[in-house]
Amino acid sequence: MFSRNGADKNERKKLPLWYRAVSLVLTVAAIAAVCFCVVLVLVAKAGEDGREVFGYVILKVQSGSMEPTLSAGDVILCDAYEGGDISVGDVVTFTAPRGAYAGMLITHRVTEIVTEDGEEVGFRTKGDAADGTDTWTLTRDDIVGVYERKMPVVTNVSGFMGSAGGMMLVIGLPIILLVAVLLADGALSRYLAAKADERSAEEKGE
Repeated sequence: MFSRNGADKNERKKLPLWYRAVSLVLTVAAIAAVCFCVVLVLVAKAGEDGREVFGYVILKVQSGSMEPTLSAGDVILCDAYEGGDISVGDVVTFTAPRGAYAGMLITHRVTEIVTEDGEEVGFRTKGDAADGTDTWTLTRDDIVGVYERKMPVVTNVSGFMGSAGGMMLVIGLPIILLVAVLLADGALSRYLAAKADERSAEEKGE
């Protein structure tokens, strides 16, 4: 085991410096591509059920009720709500407290802060594309996150993964690239090392 590793290191040392540099760059790039695609897939899947990741809520918009601000299929990033200020105009993601959508995650805009005797008691919300406000009054406990921005790259990946063979291609292509780079690197390094040995033998023969 140790002699084999030592032999491999000696073989690598025989290779030209330019080749070792290019080999390292290509290998690192291929590994990075695999990791990047895996992360994109995980983030896209997290958006399917509004999962919280590192203090953010990732969510896939299911309807056009927030057009033109948000479209169906958009994957959005929200700051996980922990009790900060909520203002009229904020776009929030919340768990619908009742009605046909009870328990579902919805992203709408705050249109009114409801008060009683000068004290805040809840919030009224409305989709930008809707004619009227929602039928419920939210409490702070219903709010899951505050909208921050769209995630266009993740949105595209999420849409592509929904197509036939999309997920296999997103993950499989970078893995195939990595394997191809490693195989090509191994074959070429052995070829160059053999050539170096031939030159060394010729020089000794002279």
